[in-house]
Amino acid sequence: MELIATCAFGLEKLVYDEIKKLGLWVIKKDDGRVVFEGDESALVRANLWLRCADRIQIKIGEFKAETFDELFDAVNSLEWEKFIGVKDVFPVKATSVKSALHSEPAIQSIIKKAIVKRLQQKYKTEVLPENSNSIYQIIVKTNKDEFTICIDSSGDSLHKRGYRAKANLAPIKETLAAAMVKLSDWTPEKTLVDPFCGSGTIAIEAALIAHNIAPGINRKFAFNNWKWIDQKKITEAFDEAKQAAKQIQKLPIYCFDIDPTSLEIAEQNAKKAGFENLHFKRSDFNDLDFSKFENCTFITNPPYGERLEEEAKVQQMYKDFGKKFTQTKNCSLFFITSNDNFPRLFGRPADKNRKLFNGNIRCYLFSYYSK
Repeated sequence: MELIATCAFGLEKLVYDEIKKLGLWVIKKDDGRVVFEGDESALVRANLWLRCADRIQIKIGEFKAETFDELFDAVNSLEWEKFIGVKDVFPVKATSVKSALHSEPAIQSIIKKAIVKRLQQKYKTEVLPENSNSIYQIIVKTNKDEFTICIDSSGDSLHKRGYRAKANLAPIKETLAAAMVKLSDWTPEKTLVDPFCGSGTIAIEAALIAHNIAPGINRKFAFNNWKWIDQKKITEAFDEAKQAAKQIQKLPIYCFDIDPTSLEIAEQNAKKAGFENLHFKRSDFNDLDFSKFENCTFITNPPYGERLEEEAKVQQMYKDFGKKFTQTKNCSLFFITSNDNFPRLFGRPADKNRKLFNGNIRCYLFSYYSK
């Protein structure tokens, strides 16, 4: 099968590396996706292990279509019966960019009709009840008349690990938090500090990485109910993941936040993820003694100040944080913000700047390595 791991822009190389680490063959890397080959086991393991990807999709077909007749015929010629059973559910979701067929509802309707017609012929029935527990979400992307048709195997987005029952007002996605940890210089032997921890996502993702815990180990996927996937292969993949987890008695991860509600949520999320060895403390960063931080990695997602009335306050916070950070000894910093002027406010040019997206917000991961 040809599989596609979708991801936020800027995370493609990390997803590529994760797929290669699983021993799978990568075909190509494009904006927002990595295409690779694999069997049923590969599909299961990719969903289970990829920390920075959003979804794992099965590519069913790729073609050009400029009319609805061309679209119908192309979709109808694909072997949908290899995946979708006579009772299975198969909703269609389409997006269209710069294409002759620009009406997304119309595209969805034509593709649905083409799949129905194919399945009716193959199963020799006029009725497709769509009442089973197997859901095959059809994902359609068209750009400049080029169509890519996929089936989503993940169900809920892969950033939903299952541990975050609650979040604060501006949570960072788990996939982006994991990416920040991977892009940093942190190792489990080194102290990690998050002075703006919010609901604790960065700390929890770091702990998952340190313990080599598969991010999808405690959740369900769409493929769990697919009859054509051997359940034995799913069980084997999950058992393998459980055996791969490491035990770490002490993990030097320290989290601070001024908001007591956020800290309470962070502690609850950490416990749900299986970690009671993370350190949470209520404190404004200005009240911390930065001179005590030595050989640490700071990874943090502070408030962005997207609203105009908050901007001046956030800019002052960046200046204050820059002054405090000069008191540290041999510490590195990985700081994500939507403000491209952060280095000037912080008082030091970044050693590296990577453009990332937190949801729909364009952000910058400013990296400062220890000196």
